[in-house]
Amino acid sequence: GNQQIEKYSKHDINDLNGVIPKYKALYLDSLNYNLINKDNSFNTFIDNFNKYKDSLITINTDILRDYQINGVKWLYNIDKLGFGGILADEMGLGKSIQVIYYIKQLLKENKDYKLRTGENIRGNINKFSKDISYTIINGNKHQRCELIKNNTTIYITSYGLLREDIEYYNNYHFKSVIIDEAQNIKNPQAIITKAIKKINASTKIALTGTPLENSIIELWSIFDFIMPGFLSSLTSFQKKYKINDIDDSNELLIGLHKAISPFIMRRKKEDVILELPKKLENNIFIELNDIQKEIYNNEVIKVNKEIDQELKDKGLKKSRFKILQLLTRLRQIAIEPSIIFDDYKGGSSKIDSLIEIIEESISNNHKILVFTSFKTALNAVKERLDKKNITSYIIDGSVSSKKRMELVNSFNNDNTNVFLIMLKSGGTGLNLTSADVVIHLDLWWNPAVENQATDRAHRIGQKNVVSVIKLITKGTIEEKILELQEKKKILSDKLIDSGDMDSNILSSLTEKDIRNLLSYENKGE
Repeated sequence: GNQQIEKYSKHDINDLNGVIPKYKALYLDSLNYNLINKDNSFNTFIDNFNKYKDSLITINTDILRDYQINGVKWLYNIDKLGFGGILADEMGLGKSIQVIYYIKQLLKENKDYKLRTGENIRGNINKFSKDISYTIINGNKHQRCELIKNNTTIYITSYGLLREDIEYYNNYHFKSVIIDEAQNIKNPQAIITKAIKKINASTKIALTGTPLENSIIELWSIFDFIMPGFLSSLTSFQKKYKINDIDDSNELLIGLHKAISPFIMRRKKEDVILELPKKLENNIFIELNDIQKEIYNNEVIKVNKEIDQELKDKGLKKSRFKILQLLTRLRQIAIEPSIIFDDYKGGSSKIDSLIEIIEESISNNHKILVFTSFKTALNAVKERLDKKNITSYIIDGSVSSKKRMELVNSFNNDNTNVFLIMLKSGGTGLNLTSADVVIHLDLWWNPAVENQATDRAHRIGQKNVVSVIKLITKGTIEEKILELQEKKKILSDKLIDSGDMDSNILSSLTEKDIRNLLSYENKGE
């Protein structure tokens, strides 16, 4: 006990000065630290938490699965105990519907409660609770201001509009504020993060399938929204959990997991949905053709020289954006050199392999999702599909939200074979369970982003086994990205899934990491 508290909570105790916030009381009690003088109110609170955290409430519905009912009860009890919570179920398990029934439970007690939530909740309100009044905040700024004044139960807005309208929300106190896709506030310094944290509410709930993507600072930021101060100040947290070597950080991670676990509800598909078909994952390694290989190897030599010069002239911190550009060129050449070189006519081993897989999948009556990070690659694949008379839809950053939903509905109900999707444009918020083959044309730095995309198909409503295929060119930067992905997965598993994690990737890479990305690519083997 004493040694453990010294390592994990010395700063917390120094901060308390005799007054313990309820969520820090719970943390300290979990560590069995006997030197704290606990009065009756402390003990009463701990007793109440243990009494009510699993208290039974009646939910009369045949719609929810058992694990979803447990999620509703957990949200309700978190609310009644005065905490905040992160519903971090794996993507596709129905976080939104659990929130709807949590809201319905609150409204049984008081129909005058006011709640603010994210825009992705709207579809489930229409489907599962048509008796709940809601207002969608949209239009110009004046119109939005008037809508906020409406006498309604739920206010639905987007991150972008809330950032512009935050001064209006400051005039209200909400019973509950629920943010969807909470990874949007993972950067503590971002304007939208600071705006979200200004909202006044009795209970704050964050929904995300990926509470930790690149850094545990992201987790701190979400906790700073749901329960400010619980994980101390950002400066103290960074100092305490400056983790460079995952293997040497187990004790710190165990202590942090102990602190946060009561406030995170995390279920994984394989644990709770026996009837959901399996997800079969397969990495296919592809040899570059001779012309593509020569171009790639020449580019590696060029990139190494440019990085050397950048680091010499500006240092690592000021060179990160340029280095990202250089590494991106290698990723693009590994897909299709014509993305970079307009006059290239040597073909692409990767796209050839993609077309073969698509044709075989179609012959076996499968529908396919294809994800890529690059619009130019999307267009190249579309051109090849058209020549083969393979029908397809496409979503990139230029497609409006309304049009996206129209395309999704069409794909789920017609005979179109392939849906081509930009990873960051359509990786969330789409239900594409008519597809049972998911192909990642290229790798993203962060496995969580790929998983979000995969779960457009592997989610509730899917009746078939989902095949997930990653196409990886041998001897290229893509094999090294696989190694980086595994490191991130280890950190996430230890912190979020213990007991059983983008474009900011370079902010955490050292010069050694960057060199490793280029360490053996020019072998071309």
